[in-house]
This record gives sequence, C-alpha cells and structure tokens, in this order.
Amino acid sequence: MDFFDGHNYRVNKILLSAVGQWPYQSSRTSQVIRIVIVTVVCSQFLAKLCGMYAYIHDMDIVIECLVPIMVDVSGMTKIMNSILCINEIRELLEQIRNDFCSLRNSNDIKILQKYADSGKRSSTVYASVLYTMTVVFMLVPFQPLILRVANATTRPMLHRVEYFVDMDKYYFPILFHGYFTAVICVTSIVASDAMFVIFVQHACGLFIITSSRIEQAIREVCLTADANLPIMKDNAYQNMIQCVRDHRAAIRFTNLMEMVYSKHFLFHSGLNMIAMSVTSVGAVVKLGDLNVALRYASFTICLLSVLYLESWPGQQLSDYTNKIFSYITGGRWYQSSLRVRRIINIMLLRSYVPIKITAGKLYTLNLANFSAVARTSFSYFTVLCSMQ
Repeated sequence: MDFFDGHNYRVNKILLSAVGQWPYQSSRTSQVIRIVIVTVVCSQFLAKLCGMYAYIHDMDIVIECLVPIMVDVSGMTKIMNSILCINEIRELLEQIRNDFCSLRNSNDIKILQKYADSGKRSSTVYASVLYTMTVVFMLVPFQPLILRVANATTRPMLHRVEYFVDMDKYYFPILFHGYFTAVICVTSIVASDAMFVIFVQHACGLFIITSSRIEQAIREVCLTADANLPIMKDNAYQNMIQCVRDHRAAIRFTNLMEMVYSKHFLFHSGLNMIAMSVTSVGAVVKLGDLNVALRYASFTICLLSVLYLESWPGQQLSDYTNKIFSYITGGRWYQSSLRVRRIINIMLLRSYVPIKITAGKLYTLNLANFSAVARTSFSYFTVLCSMQ
C-alpha cells in the first residue's frame, strides 16, 4: 500500500486527485481533469459576468453576482497555484514520506504521528464546515421545487446567469452546471488548504523533534559537567550536530512551504477580505428574504473559516519554532565544551527569529493579522452599507 493511502493522508489524496492536482497522478489523467474543470468553470464564469452586466447599474444585484464570481476566482487560483508549484508540492510530500521512513526512535515517530493526526482532524473539520455551508447554499433553489410552488416564470437559479438561451427550457442543465461548478471550486479550495494544514503540522512535528533532541543534548551536558571532554567522548557534541541537521531540515521544509503558498496567500487574503465585506452587505440588504440572507451568511462563514485556517497554522508554526530558543536557553549549556557552545551560539542566532509563513512577504500569517484583516473587512462592510 502506498504511504499516502494511510488514514492520515487518504482524504487529502482523494481531494487533490479529484481536481487533478495530486502530484503522483499520471500526467494524462491530470490533464484531462484540468481541461474539464477549466472548461466548466470558465463557461460558468462567463455566464455569471453576462448575468451581472445586464444589471450593472443595480448595486444590490451587482453585490449578489460578485459573490459567486469571487468563489470561482478563488477556486481557479488554488488550482493554478497547485499547477505552477507541482514540483515543490511533490518535494514536500516526499520529505514527509522520507521523514516517517528514516526515523528509528519510537518517540520521534510518535511525535510525527501525533501531528499527522492533528493535521487530519483539522482538515476534516475544515472540509466539513465548507461543504456544509455549500450544501446550505445549494439547497435554496430546491425549496420551491420540492414544495411545488415554482412555475415557468419563477424557477429559481443558483446564481444570476445569462446563457442567451431559453432559461426555462434548459433550466435543469443550467442548474446542474451551477452546482457542478460550485462543487469544483469548493473542492479545489478545500484540497489546497487542507494540504497546507498537513504540511504545517508536519513542520511543527519536525521542530518538536529537534527541540526534544536539543533537550537531550543539554541533559548530556548536565550529566558530564565537563567542559574539556575529548571530541570522541563528547556525546553532547554529537547530539548537537544531529540537532543542527534536524533544524536545517525543518527550516528547509518551511522555506519550501513559503515558496509554494506565499504569493498565493497574498492574492487570496485580499480577495477574502473584499468578499467578506460584500457578502456581509448582501446579508444585511436581504434580511427581508431569509433564504437569500442565509445564503450570504453561509458564504461569510465559509470565507471567515478559510481565512482563519490560513492564519492559525502560521501562528502555530511560529510558536513551535520559538520553543527551540526556549529549550536552548533553559538548559545548562554554559557547562558544555567550547565546541558545543559554538554550535549552540549558531542555533540561538538562527532560532531567535521565528520561522513564519507570509503573504507575499508583506505580512505574516498569524492570528493577530487574521484579526486585522477581519477588522478591515468590517470597515469595508460599513462603508458599503453607507452607500446603500
């Protein structure tokens, strides 16, 4: 059985494979899936633009149309980012596999397994929230159909679209097209973000393993308390060399993550901020129509969940890298040999600055900046409400 068919990675593999982004898929299968997705999403995107253009002077309808358009853009950018960074994502996955296969210490394996389990739980909760909100959104057009109150002129659509055909005649194909596009876009968002959580949790596991080995090395110092040990008998020195290698591998892993997600998060955070403002305004404007207001509210919750999921792992990663500095400074390193102290000085300098995931190098993904983006979205929301 393939390593990624295990219970911690199976769901991520299925989701990425569904949108043609699993790095180990055959190129032919991946290309076919991508062509189908691009064709479906782009055709729906054009239909939404045409539907919005007909009401370009009606701000309420424009807001209504902007929401699904932004979701389409978000989903497509997730797919494009995965395509452009497919080699880096494969390298990250290979590193995860190699780390599990190369470790021999049972405690280290338990640590990595613990954080893999945490990544799976977080991904599952996130996917459940987004898919639940998507189902709420998608069920609205079915309500009048189920209750048999719709007629030839009031058949509800999932979005405001324009296909330049008889909308009543082709009602169900058009509705299915909208549903299929929504599922594709949400799946691409869930697949990409859930994989990001898996990567961050693995990086946290690597830093914890490094911290525990540093603690063990400094404990060796306390046991010997001899600053003049010969190099062959200096176990603390041998352990610290391994700690440096572990630390370098963890940093290389996080730098690769930064390369994959940094620019994408910059665009996506800005889009999320605007989309949350728009959906909040839509929910307020449509309070008289509970069904429509509920759809907007579900969108806002989804967007907030996405933004939080992108910020929380960054905060967690920064917190765990700080632990290395604490472990080093908290032990009796001053009793070690000169060669150990030199290594400790280098590690202190490197660990003094926390590892972080950024959005285009402009701001760090953490809970403080999540709060700042949410407040900015609320500010835009108040401005848009004042324009109504």
